[in-house]
Amino acid sequence: MKRKFSFFLAVCLAALSFAGCGGNQSAQANNTSYQSEAQISDESSATDDISDESTADSEIPERPSKTDNIYEPSENEETSETSETAESTESSENGKTEESSKNSDKTSYSVNSQQSSKNESKQTSQNSTSQQTSNKPEQQNSKTESSKTPVTSSKPEESKTSTPQTSSKPAEQSKPTQTSKPAETSKPTQTSKPTQTSKPTETSKPAETSKPAETSKPAETPATPVSSDYDIGGMALYNQLFNLENKVTVEISMSDSEIKKLQADYNKYTGSDSNKKSSIFRKATVTFTVNSKKYTLEEVGIRLKGNQSIEPFYASNGKPNICSYKLSFDEAFDDKDDYGSEAKKWSSSAEREARKKRKFASMNELDIKWNISYDDTNIREIYATKLFESEGVLVQKIGLSQLKVNGNNYGLIKIYEPIDTTFLRKRLPESAIGGDLYKCMWSECNNNGARTGGWRGATYQMNNSYGVQDNQKGIKYNFNLKTNKKSSKHEQLKNLLSVINKNNLTKDELEKVIDVDYYARFMAATYFAGDPDDIRNNYNNHYVYFRKDNGKAIFIVYDNDRTLGITYGLNRNCATRNPYSSYAATQGDQLNPIISKTVSHNVPSAFTYIRDGLYKKALDRLASSAMLKSDADFNKMYQLAKNNYEGIVNPYTRFANQESTFRFSLNGNKNGGDRENMSFEQFRSQIISTYQTAKP
Repeated sequence: MKRKFSFFLAVCLAALSFAGCGGNQSAQANNTSYQSEAQISDESSATDDISDESTADSEIPERPSKTDNIYEPSENEETSETSETAESTESSENGKTEESSKNSDKTSYSVNSQQSSKNESKQTSQNSTSQQTSNKPEQQNSKTESSKTPVTSSKPEESKTSTPQTSSKPAEQSKPTQTSKPAETSKPTQTSKPTQTSKPTETSKPAETSKPAETSKPAETPATPVSSDYDIGGMALYNQLFNLENKVTVEISMSDSEIKKLQADYNKYTGSDSNKKSSIFRKATVTFTVNSKKYTLEEVGIRLKGNQSIEPFYASNGKPNICSYKLSFDEAFDDKDDYGSEAKKWSSSAEREARKKRKFASMNELDIKWNISYDDTNIREIYATKLFESEGVLVQKIGLSQLKVNGNNYGLIKIYEPIDTTFLRKRLPESAIGGDLYKCMWSECNNNGARTGGWRGATYQMNNSYGVQDNQKGIKYNFNLKTNKKSSKHEQLKNLLSVINKNNLTKDELEKVIDVDYYARFMAATYFAGDPDDIRNNYNNHYVYFRKDNGKAIFIVYDNDRTLGITYGLNRNCATRNPYSSYAATQGDQLNPIISKTVSHNVPSAFTYIRDGLYKKALDRLASSAMLKSDADFNKMYQLAKNNYEGIVNPYTRFANQESTFRFSLNGNKNGGDRENMSFEQFRSQIISTYQTAKP
C-alpha cells in the first residue's frame, strides 16, 4: 500500500512539474509576442521620423477618405478612418487601406507612386510571346518590363536595392487588413504581390529638399495603377525623371526630311493664322539619359508646341529657334488624313497595337518647354508645384533637363507631365475616373466653333464656349474637352455654369457641383503662387475635371511659368495683391462668379464659411509653412539644379528668338520693367507682408 501511494505521489509530482514548465513557456511566448509588437511600434515610429525629413516628390502621405473622398477633420483632432480603393481595371489586388493622421484639414489628390509602381511590371500571359525590349533587369524574381515595340533601351535599368524609396511613408499601401498599426511600417515591399514590383530602387533619391508638406500634409487618395507591359521604365523612372537630384538629358535626333516637314507644318497652319497649329507628329529618335542610364526610343512623334509662344524650327533668316515640343510615345503615323501616301503600313495588327500601347516612364506623351519667361533660377515653376502639392492640389510634375537636338546643346529646358487620363489615374481612385476633363483658356469661338472676334477668358459665365478643339482649323473654346470627346454632351459643365451664376445661390447647391474643401485649398495655393496669368488673375491656364463618382468639379493647376515673382511678359506684381481682392490682376473687375462669390470681398453670407474658414485656414497654413517662411528651401532646390546643369545652361548658339543670353543665378530686378523679374526672396517677403495685413 505504501509503495502504491509513493508511486501515485511521484506521478502527481511529475504532472505538476510538467504543467509548471508549460506555463512558463507560455508566459515566455506571450512576453515575446508583446516585445515583438513593441519593436514593430518602435520601427514604425522610426519610419515616421525619417519620413518627416524625407523630401521625396513622388508622394504626399496618405489620409484615408470617406466614400466621396472628402475628408475634413476638426483642427488638431487625431483621426483614423478606412479608405476603400476602387478595383483597378489592370489589377484586382487593390484593397482597403487604413492610416491615421493628425492636424490636417485637407482632402487628398496626390500621386500614389507606390501603388502604381507595384503594378508597373505586371505581366499577362497573352502578351508573353510579344517582342521584348533589351531593357531586362532581374529583380525579386519579377519578369522584366517590355515595350513590346521595336524600340529598345540601350542601357537597362539596374536595381541597387530591393525596396522603393520614393515615398515619405513607403509602406502606406501595404498590409491592407491591419487595424492596430495602419500602414505605419518600415517594410516597404510588403505588398499583396511583392514580386510585381519592378525596378523599385530607381526612385531612391529624395526629392528637391524643399520639404513641401512639412506643416500641411494632405491625405492621399487611393490611386489607380497606370503602368503596363508596354511601359518603358514605369513609375520608377517617372519618379527619377522629375527628381532634381538626378541629371536628365533629352536628345532629339531628326532627319533633314522630317525637320522640313515640321517646318512646313508651321508654315501651313500657324504661319497663315496665329490661332492655328499643326497636330501632326513627325518622326524623331529620342534618347533619355537619367544620370548614366540611357533609354532610346525610335519613331517618337514630335510636333511644335505653344499658343502665342509657338515658333518654327528655323526663323526666316535661317537661324534656328529655341522651341517647345510635344513628344508622343504611342503615335502610329498611319492616319492617311495626316500623312497621306507616307502613312505607315504596319506589318501586323499586333505590332501596331504594341505601338499604341507604348508608354515611357508611365506617360503617353511628354511636353518640353524652353525658358520663355527668362527665370534666372529655372526652378520657380517647379518650386510652385511643391507649394500646390503641400495643399493636396492636383498639379503636373515638372523637371529640368538638358536638351540636345541633332547633337547640339540647346541648353536647359523643363519637361512636363501632360494632364490627361493617365495623370488622373495616378492621383484619383478608379471610381473617380471617366469624367469630363476640360482645358480652360481664352477663346473667340462660340459653341458652333465660329469665330466671333470677341475674345474672352474662361470666366465661368454663361457666355463661355465649350467643345472639342481643332488645332488645324483654329477652333478653340473656353473649355476644351480632353476626354469623352465622342460621348460627352457637356451636361456637368453646363450645370456648373448654370448653378454658379444663380442670383440666390445656396450652400447646398454650390457643394453639389464643386468640391468646396479642395477648391479653398486650390485658391489659397494660387494666391501664394502669384501667377498673373492663372484662373484668378487672367481667366486662363487651368483644367477643370468632373469626378465620375460624385460629379463634383475639381481644379487642376497648369502652366505656371509666370509664378513666384516672374513678371516677364505681363509686368504684374501679384505680391502686392490682397488675397480677398475683388479684381483680377490683368483684367480689372473679377468676372469669375466662383471666385467673387466665395473668396473675395463682399461674398454672400452663405459663403463666408469658405472665405473666413476653409480658405483662411489654407492661407494660414501656407503663410507659416517652411516653403514661404524663408528662401532656404528655395535655395536648396536651386543648388540641386545648379550642381547638375550649370555647365550646360548656355546653348551652342544664340537662337533667333532669344532676347538675351540665358542666365542661371538667383539674381532678379524688382523694378526692371516688363523684361525683368523679381527675385524669389523679394516676392516671398512682399507677399507674406501683404497677407499679414490683409483683411476680407
